[in-house]
Amino acid sequence: MPTQRTPIGLIAAVFIGTFMALLDMSVVNVALPAIQSHLHASATGIQWVVDSYVLCLSAFMLTGGALGDRFGRKKVFLTGIALFTLSSALCSIAPDIGVLVTGRMLQGVGAAAVTPGALSLLAQGFPDPARRARMIGLWGACSGLAVVLGPVLGGLLTDHLGWRYIFLINLPLGVIALAAGIKGIAESSDPVHAAADPVGQVLGVVWLAALTYAVNEAGRKGWTSTEILSFFALALVAFVVFVVVESRTERAMLPVRLFRNARFATTNAASFVLGFGAYGTFFLLSLYLQEVQGASASMAGVKFLPYSATIALGSTQAGRLTARFGPRWIMVAGYGLISVGLLGLLGLSPTSGYLTVGLLFAVLGLGMGLAITPTNATAMSAVPRQRSGAAAATINASRQAGTALGIAALGSLLNARAASVVADRLGGSVTDADRHGIAHAVVAGHGRVPKGLSLGAHTVKGYFDDAFVAGLHRALLVAGVATAVATAAVLVLLLISADTASAPAAAPAPAPGPHPARPAGPSE
Repeated sequence: MPTQRTPIGLIAAVFIGTFMALLDMSVVNVALPAIQSHLHASATGIQWVVDSYVLCLSAFMLTGGALGDRFGRKKVFLTGIALFTLSSALCSIAPDIGVLVTGRMLQGVGAAAVTPGALSLLAQGFPDPARRARMIGLWGACSGLAVVLGPVLGGLLTDHLGWRYIFLINLPLGVIALAAGIKGIAESSDPVHAAADPVGQVLGVVWLAALTYAVNEAGRKGWTSTEILSFFALALVAFVVFVVVESRTERAMLPVRLFRNARFATTNAASFVLGFGAYGTFFLLSLYLQEVQGASASMAGVKFLPYSATIALGSTQAGRLTARFGPRWIMVAGYGLISVGLLGLLGLSPTSGYLTVGLLFAVLGLGMGLAITPTNATAMSAVPRQRSGAAAATINASRQAGTALGIAALGSLLNARAASVVADRLGGSVTDADRHGIAHAVVAGHGRVPKGLSLGAHTVKGYFDDAFVAGLHRALLVAGVATAVATAAVLVLLLISADTASAPAAAPAPAPGPHPARPAGPSE
């Protein structure tokens, strides 16, 4: 059998494009204090530098995959790369926070075309299941490294060149990805099978965007405020209408009937929890290293290296193991390790030594690496190859929606608990009427002494450190329990599938003489 050529141009474009898109999910985290100081931004404004990107990425993900299936995967992917590169240039020259947030929103729209497009292009370019699984494993390693190396690059660039370079770095990468993609990617599309569903695409954007916005803003404006309740109501109504429209549309953007398949539905739920628990806590752990333990931007990035190294190790090994044994046991191992890592981090204190922190980061990173590849592979194998774009978009949208909601919900839990602890610690040093307002000011100022408080800076910083860790514990507990539930769901699915697969062999047709049962193959 002749050896298949390796499409180098396809691999270069897909990997670089994915690296850029996912790098920008985390690269700004360590640069936020510098951006806030230079652009004189409010706390709300600087939070939207992160939130706006994730919001647009999750809201437009389904549309990006469907457009690739319909109009051409190469065309849509390269358009996303171009938009992402141009919007990075806009971010790098932003004179104020409004322009920067606009640029970040455009980056998110571009990334929504790149991320599902990358997985779909790999599915088309590597039709052999074993080669495809190995390549998705390498792609998963690239994806994980991009997310976790973001703080390292962001810290180094911010400390030595300035925060604008965290966006300028995307310009040469974007040009290389475009050049490689134009030459090395073969166009493919399946308009007969693709979604011709503009109503569904609009509704998909509306409900995802409304839900993400509501959860992001609830921590600042209150879960019961009129604005937040209105957006939750809009998200619910749009989602219900979306499901009705998709279930009645012949070529829907999101084939709702696929969710009757337990494998597809469970995998998407697990992908959501992966984003919520693992990616959602990453932002909080970065703040722990900098605001509580006093690490610089560069040092915080370096301290995440055990995380990134084990993500790379887990992703590459997961691809090989998935190709050989099927994905589900690998998923159980990955999600189980994430649960152990998140719950193990409940032992953190303001003065925890790096040996403990680094080991727990390694456990968490290994779990993420083992989880990413089989989750993607399971979802892609659950649908016909002609709908690979929609499947890739769905699994990525599930994870990104989980990330967006995780950052917002876990951040809200942390801030609420931290403010409560600070308020208790203030005791009689402030009046009852001022206590909660001053406590929120201490948390928002990351331990700086607010106006109206006569306590010393060292005392207030100690209050903040203890309160932040208490809030972090609450967020980690929620994330760890959610991931443990996802692990149990995947395990139950695995056992049910094994029982189903062995059922025919358990009751064979009568035959003259004993015949040993044929052992079941590996689960897929």
